[in-house]
Amino acid sequence: MTIEWRLATTPPKDADAVAVPAFAGRLTGLAAPAFLVGCGFRGEVGQILHLPGDGGGPPTVLVGLGAEESLDDAAIRHAVAVLARSVRGYHQLAIRMPGAGFVRAVVEAFALGGYRFTRYKSGSGQDGPQRIDLLTEDTADARAALGTGRAVARGVLLARDLVNEPGEALTPATFADRAGAIAAASGLDHEIWDEHQIAGERLGGLAGVARGSSRPARLVRLTYRPERPTATVALVGKGVTFDAGGLSLKPTPQMIDMAADMAGAAAVLAAMSVLAELRCPVRVEGWLPLTENMPNADPVRIGDVLRIRDGTTVEIRNADAEGRLILADALVLAAESTPDAIVDVATLTDAAAIALGRRIGAVLGNDPDWVAAVRGAATHSGELLWPLPLPDIYRRQLESRVADLVNYTTGNRHGTALLAGLFLREFVPAGIPWAHLDIQGTAISDTQDGEWVPGGTGFGVRTLVELLLTYPNANQRR
Repeated sequence: MTIEWRLATTPPKDADAVAVPAFAGRLTGLAAPAFLVGCGFRGEVGQILHLPGDGGGPPTVLVGLGAEESLDDAAIRHAVAVLARSVRGYHQLAIRMPGAGFVRAVVEAFALGGYRFTRYKSGSGQDGPQRIDLLTEDTADARAALGTGRAVARGVLLARDLVNEPGEALTPATFADRAGAIAAASGLDHEIWDEHQIAGERLGGLAGVARGSSRPARLVRLTYRPERPTATVALVGKGVTFDAGGLSLKPTPQMIDMAADMAGAAAVLAAMSVLAELRCPVRVEGWLPLTENMPNADPVRIGDVLRIRDGTTVEIRNADAEGRLILADALVLAAESTPDAIVDVATLTDAAAIALGRRIGAVLGNDPDWVAAVRGAATHSGELLWPLPLPDIYRRQLESRVADLVNYTTGNRHGTALLAGLFLREFVPAGIPWAHLDIQGTAISDTQDGEWVPGGTGFGVRTLVELLLTYPNANQRR
């Protein structure tokens, strides 16, 4: 559903309800104190209380924001996301803003918190407001923040839609076709390589993983070209549209969410889809290796050796460690254009989720300043990343007796997120800053919490957009 957003100084006469901020300890004048106490409403972040209209006016929806002195984007995002789910019965809503500087956070949070994936539902129920008036001064800054919030939210919801698709519906070829259509509508150049071109371009990792599926692989190259680019950044997104594990077959409980193993590719595509609208000054190349990892055609066997595009040979120790194989080819391709920096995004290791949980992604890289810039962009955009090391002392664990590298260390289950990062580092030339986002724990949610609802989260989209809009100076925030 598309929401019409407007800026206004007073609630329109046809508003179905008006959302009003409520601060803990400062509830005087909002309603009778005894009534609020009886309802248990204290103005805590995310508390919602519906009140009847006064004198024939529209109903009031109190939105708890916590202590006013500690109000920040995080509190706004959580509270407004909860609000979005509580007003689905209204068609036209007015939101009284707690401050002009929160326009973008309110827009993004409302869109994300109210999101539902209903494509396969027989009845979708109430959709929520179709028009929202933000009650604040109509200034150039407010209009710019509104436009940015709408665009970024649209990107995140695109990524969620893609991640939530069943594997049968979003095959490598289907994903590639959708990426092409999105690119054409978003002002991006694009190329789609089929399985024959993939083989011709010596993408041995991608071609090797794809052997196990009856559905052929694809590789999508996206390019955003501003008129006078200030720099070039390459993005790489893992796109395994269904990961059964290959011959290292996953048990059913671990396979349930494996249609989401393309969340990295979805994040890259979605982030790039809004760059032209936001007038991003950086030239951006996106690389999306797309495949299934299945055991039903001619799957890679344990002990087989694959050759990556740069000539590196890799012994397969675990067919379920396929993401790093397709990323290796894509990283080599990305580096060939000598970008100023590279970021890859991938649902790569359970170890990252075990270490950091389901709300914080991992970031690893070869350049501390670049890792810090990526992490800063994440924090500013409302996402959380935590740095993990790439210790050279672990590099020897990737050595193979028959090839240049192994894709997995079968004798050691510890530190596997770091080892995956070290593996990927092998395919990034020295001198190019590179960061790897392991979003295994954050790509999907099984709970409803603030901006997150069950299913795909779109994690990474906001980080990438913020990073690209502010590159190369991460302190220049919009």
